[in-house]
Amino acid sequence: MAIPDLYSRDVSYSEIACVTVLTWDVLLMFSDEVELVWRRAWTPAKYMYFIARYVPWTVQLSLLAINVDGSTGLRFTAEQCAAWEVVQAILLQFIVSTVDVILVMRVYALYGKSRALLGVLGALFVAEIAFLCYVLARVTPRLTFNDECFVTSSPPIFQYYWIVSLLFETLLFALTMYKFLEAVHQGWGKRPVMQQFVTDGTWAYALIFVVMLINMMMYKYVHSTLTGICYTWLMVVLSFAGSRLVLNPRRPSMPDEAEPFTNSSHIELTRVST
Repeated sequence: MAIPDLYSRDVSYSEIACVTVLTWDVLLMFSDEVELVWRRAWTPAKYMYFIARYVPWTVQLSLLAINVDGSTGLRFTAEQCAAWEVVQAILLQFIVSTVDVILVMRVYALYGKSRALLGVLGALFVAEIAFLCYVLARVTPRLTFNDECFVTSSPPIFQYYWIVSLLFETLLFALTMYKFLEAVHQGWGKRPVMQQFVTDGTWAYALIFVVMLINMMMYKYVHSTLTGICYTWLMVVLSFAGSRLVLNPRRPSMPDEAEPFTNSSHIELTRVST
């Protein structure tokens, strides 16, 4: 608790920037959201959209309310900071898991709703979640922070949280690209639905990968208040990507049900993955 907080202002300004960007994005997409999500029946995809879109925003707003450059005058005990770090860890895992489920269901749809593939990915997903929860349980009690509850250092084991997350994301992306290359070889890879599917998957993977990698490097090598400065940017990226992975296949330019890619399989984007 005695670690100086020389960079608290920078972290606070970063949090303000995150809230601003995410609020702008929510307002920007709200009309599409009403038309493509809220006017439709409640489905698992609708719940996942709500989590991916609004839980990160709520977390951002709560962080902003707790401390903005010390202007709130709030100070916390070590026990209070520890409790708040546990809450943030749980929320982070909840959001990451939700976006992973969206990505898994997209791959499941892409492979013609293969139950065998879903079983393998489901088992890997459960194993991933179990390992990540174990890492967070080990890491959270060993975090250090200042009086404003900004993390100042983390134990080395935390890097494995990011490594395993990146490996799972990379597996899903590799499966998407494999099916795309197969589609190109078979002559249907240029169809609009496939192009949209691959485009969304590529930029979402790239964004999430880069921000997770930066977080891993910051937590591993930075030992000051700047350690966790990219945590809130990960929230922004997960909200931005997760919501669009649900919304984009539902846009009017996309068919309600994708054209058949083979004689026996369909990518039912609006009914399966979204």
